[in-house]
Amino acid sequence: MKHLFSSATIPSFLAATAVVISSSAFAPANAASMNFTINDFTGADTQVKFTLDDAIAGTGKVQFKVDYLSTGSNTIADIRGVFFNILDNSLLSGLQVAGTDVTNKQFGPAGTVNSVGSGSNNLNGGGISFDAGVEIGKEGIGQGKGDIQSTIFTLSHSSKALTLAQFSKENFGVRLMSVGSGNSRGGSSKLKGEAPYYTPPPPPPKKVPEPTTVVALGLFAVGALRVVKKKPLASASITVA
Repeated sequence: MKHLFSSATIPSFLAATAVVISSSAFAPANAASMNFTINDFTGADTQVKFTLDDAIAGTGKVQFKVDYLSTGSNTIADIRGVFFNILDNSLLSGLQVAGTDVTNKQFGPAGTVNSVGSGSNNLNGGGISFDAGVEIGKEGIGQGKGDIQSTIFTLSHSSKALTLAQFSKENFGVRLMSVGSGNSRGGSSKLKGEAPYYTPPPPPPKKVPEPTTVVALGLFAVGALRVVKKKPLASASITVA
Protein backbone atom coordinates (compact mmCIF):
# COMPACT_ATOMS: atom_id res chain seq x y z
CA MET A 1 0.00 0.00 0.00
CA LYS A 2 1.23 3.52 -0.81
CA HIS A 3 0.68 6.65 1.30
CA LEU A 4 1.15 10.24 0.17
CA PHE A 5 2.47 12.86 2.58
CA SER A 6 2.57 16.49 1.61
CA SER A 7 6.07 17.92 2.03
CA ALA A 8 4.52 20.89 3.77
CA THR A 9 3.23 18.67 6.54
CA ILE A 10 6.58 17.05 7.39
CA PRO A 11 7.63 19.58 10.11
CA SER A 12 4.28 19.44 11.88
CA PHE A 13 4.24 15.64 11.60
CA LEU A 14 7.67 15.45 13.24
CA ALA A 15 6.55 17.76 16.04
CA ALA A 16 3.49 15.62 16.68
CA THR A 17 5.66 12.51 16.71
CA ALA A 18 7.89 14.08 19.33
CA VAL A 19 4.88 14.85 21.53
CA VAL A 20 3.59 11.29 21.26
CA ILE A 21 6.97 9.79 22.14
CA SER A 22 7.58 12.09 25.09
CA SER A 23 4.06 11.44 26.44
CA SER A 24 4.06 7.68 25.97
CA ALA A 25 5.53 6.98 29.40
CA PHE A 26 2.53 7.73 31.61
CA ALA A 27 3.21 8.98 35.13
CA PRO A 28 2.00 6.79 38.03
CA ALA A 29 -1.26 7.66 39.75
CA ASN A 30 -0.97 10.57 42.16
CA ALA A 31 -2.20 8.59 45.14
CA ALA A 32 -1.14 8.25 48.75
CA SER A 33 -1.90 6.71 52.12
CA MET A 34 -2.18 8.00 55.65
CA ASN A 35 -2.04 6.24 58.98
CA PHE A 36 -2.85 7.22 62.54
CA THR A 37 -3.75 5.68 65.88
CA ILE A 38 -6.74 6.21 68.15
CA ASN A 39 -7.02 5.49 71.88
CA ASP A 40 -9.65 4.35 74.35
CA PHE A 41 -11.97 6.85 75.98
CA THR A 42 -13.61 4.21 78.17
CA GLY A 43 -12.98 0.62 79.15
CA ALA A 44 -9.72 -1.30 78.88
CA ASP A 45 -6.45 0.37 77.92
CA THR A 46 -6.31 -0.13 74.14
CA GLN A 47 -5.02 1.33 70.91
CA VAL A 48 -5.97 0.81 67.26
CA LYS A 49 -4.10 1.80 64.11
CA PHE A 50 -5.80 2.95 60.89
CA THR A 51 -4.16 2.90 57.48
CA LEU A 52 -6.15 4.51 54.66
CA ASP A 53 -5.01 4.16 51.06
CA ASP A 54 -6.67 5.45 47.88
CA ALA A 55 -4.58 3.49 45.36
CA ILE A 56 -4.45 -0.15 46.45
CA ALA A 57 -8.11 -0.95 45.79
CA GLY A 58 -8.33 0.99 42.51
CA THR A 59 -9.14 4.50 41.37
CA GLY A 60 -11.97 6.15 43.27
CA LYS A 61 -11.86 3.69 46.17
CA VAL A 62 -10.34 3.96 49.65
CA GLN A 63 -9.04 0.92 51.47
CA PHE A 64 -9.34 0.86 55.27
CA LYS A 65 -6.91 -1.32 57.21
CA VAL A 66 -7.64 -1.49 60.93
CA ASP A 67 -5.19 -3.16 63.34
CA TYR A 68 -5.43 -3.75 67.04
CA LEU A 69 -2.15 -2.85 68.78
CA SER A 70 -1.08 -4.80 71.82
CA THR A 71 -1.14 -2.44 74.81
CA GLY A 72 0.29 -3.42 78.19
CA SER A 73 -1.41 -6.55 79.46
CA ASN A 74 -4.12 -6.33 76.80
CA THR A 75 -2.39 -8.29 74.06
CA ILE A 76 -5.49 -9.19 72.08
CA ALA A 77 -9.00 -7.89 71.31
CA ASP A 78 -11.83 -8.54 68.90
CA ILE A 79 -12.62 -5.65 66.50
CA ARG A 80 -16.41 -5.35 66.35
CA GLY A 81 -17.23 -1.94 64.91
CA VAL A 82 -15.47 0.75 62.89
CA PHE A 83 -16.98 4.25 62.85
CA PHE A 84 -16.00 7.36 60.90
CA ASN A 85 -17.03 10.74 59.59
CA ILE A 86 -16.77 11.94 56.00
CA LEU A 87 -16.25 15.48 54.74
CA ASP A 88 -19.05 15.53 52.17
CA ASN A 89 -22.21 14.23 53.85
CA SER A 90 -24.06 14.14 50.52
CA LEU A 91 -21.98 11.08 49.64
CA LEU A 92 -23.43 8.96 52.44
CA SER A 93 -26.41 7.69 50.46
CA GLY A 94 -24.16 6.29 47.73
CA LEU A 95 -21.44 4.71 49.88
CA GLN A 96 -20.64 1.04 49.37
CA VAL A 97 -18.43 -1.23 51.47
CA ALA A 98 -16.81 -4.55 50.65
CA GLY A 99 -14.72 -6.78 52.90
CA THR A 100 -14.47 -10.39 54.05
CA ASP A 101 -15.16 -9.49 57.69
CA VAL A 102 -17.96 -6.97 57.05
CA THR A 103 -21.31 -8.17 58.43
CA ASN A 104 -23.35 -4.97 58.55
CA LYS A 105 -23.19 -1.26 57.81
CA GLN A 106 -24.91 2.02 58.61
CA PHE A 107 -24.33 5.07 56.41
CA GLY A 108 -26.08 8.17 57.75
CA PRO A 109 -27.95 10.18 58.61
CA ALA A 110 -24.89 12.33 59.18
CA GLY A 111 -23.91 12.80 62.80
CA THR A 112 -26.36 10.23 64.16
CA VAL A 113 -24.53 6.90 63.93
CA ASN A 114 -23.19 5.50 67.21
CA SER A 115 -24.03 1.82 66.82
CA VAL A 116 -24.07 -0.75 64.02
CA GLY A 117 -25.41 -4.29 63.80
CA SER A 118 -26.55 -4.54 67.41
CA GLY A 119 -27.19 -2.28 70.36
CA SER A 120 -24.08 -3.48 72.20
CA ASN A 121 -21.82 -2.65 69.27
CA ASN A 122 -21.80 1.06 70.06
CA LEU A 123 -19.66 4.05 70.96
CA ASN A 124 -22.06 5.63 73.43
CA GLY A 125 -20.54 7.96 76.00
CA GLY A 126 -17.78 9.44 73.89
CA GLY A 127 -19.54 12.68 73.11
CA ILE A 128 -19.37 11.98 69.37
CA SER A 129 -21.87 10.55 66.91
CA PHE A 130 -20.53 9.49 63.55
CA ASP A 131 -21.66 9.59 59.93
CA ALA A 132 -21.06 5.91 59.24
CA GLY A 133 -20.44 2.57 60.94
CA VAL A 134 -19.22 -0.83 59.70
CA GLU A 135 -19.80 -4.00 61.72
CA ILE A 136 -16.91 -6.46 61.75
CA GLY A 137 -17.58 -10.16 62.42
CA LYS A 138 -20.10 -11.29 65.01
CA GLU A 139 -20.32 -10.88 68.76
CA GLY A 140 -18.31 -13.50 70.64
CA ILE A 141 -15.09 -15.30 69.78
CA GLY A 142 -16.21 -18.91 69.71
CA GLN A 143 -18.13 -21.13 67.34
CA GLY A 144 -16.98 -19.36 64.19
CA LYS A 145 -18.14 -15.92 65.30
CA GLY A 146 -14.75 -14.38 64.72
CA ASP A 147 -11.86 -13.12 66.75
CA ILE A 148 -10.54 -10.35 64.56
CA GLN A 149 -7.45 -8.32 65.44
CA SER A 150 -6.86 -6.97 61.92
CA THR A 151 -9.37 -6.27 59.17
CA ILE A 152 -9.47 -4.71 55.71
CA PHE A 153 -12.41 -3.32 53.81
CA THR A 154 -12.88 -1.07 50.79
CA LEU A 155 -15.10 1.98 50.68
CA SER A 156 -16.44 3.27 47.36
CA HIS A 157 -19.30 5.35 46.00
CA SER A 158 -21.89 4.50 43.38
CA SER A 159 -21.13 7.54 41.25
CA LYS A 160 -18.30 9.61 42.75
CA ALA A 161 -14.60 8.90 43.17
CA LEU A 162 -13.43 8.87 46.79
CA THR A 163 -10.03 10.16 47.89
CA LEU A 164 -8.26 10.56 51.21
CA ALA A 165 -9.30 14.22 51.24
CA GLN A 166 -12.77 13.06 52.37
CA PHE A 167 -11.26 11.84 55.67
CA SER A 168 -8.82 14.65 56.44
CA LYS A 169 -9.19 15.75 60.11
CA GLU A 170 -12.34 13.62 60.47
CA ASN A 171 -13.27 11.64 63.61
CA PHE A 172 -12.84 7.86 63.77
CA GLY A 173 -13.89 5.30 66.35
CA VAL A 174 -13.63 1.58 67.09
CA ARG A 175 -15.58 -0.78 69.35
CA LEU A 176 -13.50 -3.60 70.84
CA MET A 177 -14.77 -6.64 72.71
CA SER A 178 -13.09 -9.67 74.30
CA VAL A 179 -10.11 -7.56 75.35
CA GLY A 180 -7.38 -9.17 77.42
CA SER A 181 -4.69 -11.81 77.23
CA GLY A 182 -4.61 -15.59 77.05
CA ASN A 183 -7.82 -17.05 78.46
CA SER A 184 -8.69 -13.82 80.24
CA ARG A 185 -10.73 -11.97 77.63
CA GLY A 186 -13.46 -10.31 79.65
CA GLY A 187 -12.64 -6.68 78.88
CA SER A 188 -14.13 -4.28 76.36
CA SER A 189 -13.18 -0.87 75.08
CA LYS A 190 -14.37 2.11 73.07
CA LEU A 191 -11.89 4.24 71.17
CA LYS A 192 -11.98 7.53 69.32
CA GLY A 193 -9.52 9.83 67.59
CA GLU A 194 -8.93 12.15 64.68
CA ALA A 195 -7.27 11.53 61.33
CA PRO A 196 -4.37 13.81 60.43
CA TYR A 197 -4.62 16.66 57.96
CA TYR A 198 -4.29 15.26 54.46
CA THR A 199 -1.93 16.98 52.07
CA PRO A 200 -2.07 15.60 48.53
CA PRO A 201 1.35 14.47 47.30
CA PRO A 202 3.01 16.61 44.61
CA PRO A 203 2.59 15.36 41.05
CA PRO A 204 5.41 13.10 39.90
CA PRO A 205 8.10 14.74 37.71
CA LYS A 206 7.62 14.45 33.98
CA LYS A 207 9.71 11.73 32.40
CA VAL A 208 12.37 12.79 29.88
CA PRO A 209 12.68 10.57 26.78
CA GLU A 210 15.58 8.13 26.86
CA PRO A 211 18.67 9.21 24.84
CA THR A 212 18.07 6.40 22.35
CA THR A 213 14.55 7.75 21.71
CA VAL A 214 15.90 11.24 21.06
CA VAL A 215 18.56 9.89 18.67
CA ALA A 216 15.98 7.81 16.79
CA LEU A 217 13.71 10.82 16.42
CA GLY A 218 16.61 12.91 15.10
CA LEU A 219 17.57 10.28 12.52
CA PHE A 220 13.95 10.05 11.39
CA ALA A 221 13.83 13.82 10.90
CA VAL A 222 17.07 13.90 8.91
CA GLY A 223 15.94 11.06 6.69
CA ALA A 224 12.57 12.68 6.01
CA LEU A 225 14.17 15.99 5.09
CA ARG A 226 16.60 14.32 2.69
CA VAL A 227 13.72 12.72 0.84
CA VAL A 228 12.06 16.12 0.49
CA LYS A 229 15.24 17.70 -0.91
CA LYS A 230 15.60 15.01 -3.58
CA LYS A 231 12.21 15.88 -5.10
CA PRO A 232 11.85 18.72 -7.66
CA LEU A 233 10.60 21.96 -6.21
CA ALA A 234 7.43 21.60 -8.23
CA SER A 235 6.60 18.36 -6.50
CA ALA A 236 3.95 18.69 -3.80
CA SER A 237 4.05 15.23 -2.30
CA ILE A 238 6.29 12.35 -1.24
CA THR A 239 5.48 8.79 -2.20
CA VAL A 240 6.50 6.26 0.43
CA ALA A 241 6.43 2.57 -0.52
